[in-house]
Amino acid sequence: MSYRLFILDEAMQFLIGMKKPERQRLREKLELIRSYPSNHVEYERRDAAGRRISGCIVGRHAIEYWEDTADMDVKVIYIGLADR
Repeated sequence: MSYRLFILDEAMQFLIGMKKPERQRLREKLELIRSYPSNHVEYERRDAAGRRISGCIVGRHAIEYWEDTADMDVKVIYIGLADR
């Protein structure tokens, strides 16, 4: 069963502003994450609330998200340059 995908407005604005080939690569990765969030974790950190934030790198970009297993949601909180 796939998760629902929620993308924070700032992350969506970054995605919309990208060139089409880069945007397509990130959209493909987001679909893979939506299907199996824990299979795409390349690094982790904790946010201020103590939630585990998962991240992965796609080319020059990073996607950071947290998996809400209770609601079957993936919440994308950052899409941007990986070296921020």
